[in-house]
Amino acid sequence: MQFLEDIKQHFAKEYPREGCGIITVSKGKKKWIPCTNIAEENNHFIIDTKEYLKIARTSDIIGIVHSHPDESSEPSELDINNCNALGKKYYIFSYPEMDLTVIEPERDTTDLYGREYEFGVNDCFEAMRDYLSTKGIELPPRAMFVEDYWEKDIDYFNDETISEWNHNPVPLDKIQENDVLIFRILSNINNHCGVYLGNEVFYHHAENRLSCRESLYPKWKKWLVGAYRYAA
Repeated sequence: MQFLEDIKQHFAKEYPREGCGIITVSKGKKKWIPCTNIAEENNHFIIDTKEYLKIARTSDIIGIVHSHPDESSEPSELDINNCNALGKKYYIFSYPEMDLTVIEPERDTTDLYGREYEFGVNDCFEAMRDYLSTKGIELPPRAMFVEDYWEKDIDYFNDETISEWNHNPVPLDKIQENDVLIFRILSNINNHCGVYLGNEVFYHHAENRLSCRESLYPKWKKWLVGAYRYAA
């Protein structure tokens, strides 16, 4: 597992108490963040609420990590219940053995975030379509995209194609939540898309990165060339 040594060092520092932390995605990359355990008992953990909310405001939380000191990594009933309540994967390590058990929530709220990029399978279009589907907006399946289409003068993100999705153009200074954003990155062809979430933040999946939320400023705003809204 990524960050294993850093996680083990944190557990060692917390021993004999349970160590805890969070795995996030920020700007398309995974990050491990150790957290403060405020539980009263050594064999229990509660992540400090202020820390959790601060992390959630600046990145996408995709996993909760904690240790079982001098015990197996088998999840407790409380682990399972909390995993389901949060809707995020739980990574449970025995310590010091560092055996790992991963438990999945009944309803995973992190499926949109932290995806590995694969053109035509998990890319910007699929991320955009999957996000909108959670809002009740269903786009038709796309045609099979040609790889590196922007280098071959093929524009899949044009007005004619987007109108088939039942989306209408809107001015860039009037964008609203759930509007589709179109970008032209180092190209003369529209070659990227995302979904506006409000407060200058959008959701997208860029090449060679993990899917994530990200601020439009300063990097992405300069490449933003179009916005479209679902015509209900």
